[in-house]
Amino acid sequence: MLRRAAIVIGLAVAVLLAGTVPAASAQRTVLAEMFGATWCGYCPNATVALQQLQEEYGTDGLVCFYYHVGDAYATAETHNRASYYAVGGIPEVDFDAVTEVVGAGTNIYDVYAPIVATRYAESTPVTIRTEGVIYAAGDPDSSWVTAVFKAVDTVPYGDLRAYFIVCENTSEVYPWTVRDMLPPSTVTTLAAAGDSVVITRKFKVDAAWDLEELGVVVFIEDTDPKLIVNAQVMPAPFSNSFGHADRYAVEIDYLGEAIYHIVLENTGVMSDVITVDIGHDIIPDGLGSWDWVAFYCDTDGACHFGPWDFVLEPAAKETFDVHILDNVGHTQGMALTTLSATSTSDPSMMSSESFATFVDLPSVLLVDDDGGASDETYLETALTDTGYTAMVWDAEVRGRPCMTRLESYWAVLWTTGGGSAADLGGSCENNMAAYLDGGGNLLLSSMEFLSSRVNTLAFRTDYLHIDSYTSDNGGFVVTGETGDAISAGMSLNLLGGPFAPNPSDVFVAGSAADVIFTSPAGTEGIRVEENDHKVVFLSFPFEDVKTTEAAPNNQKTLIGRILNWFSLPSGVEAGQVHRLALQPNYPNPFNPVTRVAFSVPEAAGRVSLTVHNVNGQVVRTLVDSELPAGPALAVWDGTDDLGRPLASGIYFAKLASSEDSAFRKMTLLK
Repeated sequence: MLRRAAIVIGLAVAVLLAGTVPAASAQRTVLAEMFGATWCGYCPNATVALQQLQEEYGTDGLVCFYYHVGDAYATAETHNRASYYAVGGIPEVDFDAVTEVVGAGTNIYDVYAPIVATRYAESTPVTIRTEGVIYAAGDPDSSWVTAVFKAVDTVPYGDLRAYFIVCENTSEVYPWTVRDMLPPSTVTTLAAAGDSVVITRKFKVDAAWDLEELGVVVFIEDTDPKLIVNAQVMPAPFSNSFGHADRYAVEIDYLGEAIYHIVLENTGVMSDVITVDIGHDIIPDGLGSWDWVAFYCDTDGACHFGPWDFVLEPAAKETFDVHILDNVGHTQGMALTTLSATSTSDPSMMSSESFATFVDLPSVLLVDDDGGASDETYLETALTDTGYTAMVWDAEVRGRPCMTRLESYWAVLWTTGGGSAADLGGSCENNMAAYLDGGGNLLLSSMEFLSSRVNTLAFRTDYLHIDSYTSDNGGFVVTGETGDAISAGMSLNLLGGPFAPNPSDVFVAGSAADVIFTSPAGTEGIRVEENDHKVVFLSFPFEDVKTTEAAPNNQKTLIGRILNWFSLPSGVEAGQVHRLALQPNYPNPFNPVTRVAFSVPEAAGRVSLTVHNVNGQVVRTLVDSELPAGPALAVWDGTDDLGRPLASGIYFAKLASSEDSAFRKMTLLK
């Protein structure tokens, strides 16, 4: 008889006792059966690691259960399953009943990952296809599941048993909670390739369960020895999904057009009528839906400006071209447009995709990864004050963005605020690395990213170029580096912000990274430029930088300098500027905000940037101070020095030092 391999996480690690599995010809879904409880302090480590792995493999590659023991979620059935596995301590996770892991430290992902990879690589001789419907609380037969077990190769097992499990995602901490274990069935007629068995089970949904968080998992087990042969999550009967679009953001000029290509698929197991609709979520103030027009065209070439029904069989697809048109021609900003698809059979089955069209603006994605808080508003406001706008991506609601989304944007700003960076897992780091490989610009602001990582990927060493770090050692003040294009002249007081800065990590930067911020405890900010990409990493909270301090010690100046550095041609640094240079303002014409980029040479002394009317009078002073050599950025909002809005017309920007001056014409339109 084969014995399961056991790994005990604690003072000692047991030797892995590997069982042998016969060769077969179908892809398996790995089953992870977790035993835990609400009072178990180490159980959340296990669920976080399993969630990360399930994100990487998908539910087609990894299925998880949470059998509760000794708490309010526990049932006689979950206790029986624990006895079946002779569970002695929790958390315990049994992978395909071949390898068990007892205990869970902060590095438990590194223990689970190779086990899942090994099991996933083992093929299986039995496939499972399921369909069914889950209805709200009603009679015992109101909900049902049918499973077809089919042998695709010789089945060298003995006592096969089919299980049907009803699970509920009761919370982020307690996902996959086992609610009901339907009576198992003995399977005796699966032996040779082509054999199949069909089993149907009916069940009742308890009124206390959340219908939208319920699911059914079916698996087949060889009871002697204990071995999971295969598993599958029952697909939704009515569901639809949009595949990856060709892009998710486009930059257009005034009177331009953005076109996005995307495919809708009926991912349910039944025929359905799906209603597709389109609309703007965000457009600039004062604009209407016909100023920036949104519509979609289907496979037949018919174009729709509102809802339209499409009849799709299971697995059938419909291709759409989504069009966004600027019919105004003088307003910059972002249109956030959503294409939605809703099942008429089950209106709760809805999918959507959003597209960000940037009119006369560079495309910026702001990844809000702060655990559901609203910390991203600090960065979003600083962007707006600097004349930029961003597509905000709430990772708590929408999951973390994949590579296909990141690569659509000129710059990605990723902040974890006060949330745990442990949720920023290996797939996220791989996506960020691939984005940088494609020539992207990345700002990662996370005060606990280094110390709370649960993976051992090379992103830290190969992209951030950080050699080592110390956790929870941040300072109350971080200071910039003399002559640096981003941090020169900065002294940022972090006390009094939304977060205590002391949990910030400090680190030792490698030779490929330029240090830009330090505290008495060590380095807390770097920038890296290599292989046509640029990255800025801050281990102190951006949100703690003040908004009310004078330049350069505020959020607006910090984000403005970072984005200005991103926009520099490769290799241009602070000390390479030889004379005053005033770039054309952007956008121009403008309303209500324009950005004025300029460069200052070494030893320029006091520099002024002023705005003049057509009579030569100074109406606004934007800069009047000594600046470090290198690029700089100022923003003018169309007001005078007293904050009064100025009339439409021609204005001139003048950049001057004691040795040089430069002028640019600007047009304010209202």
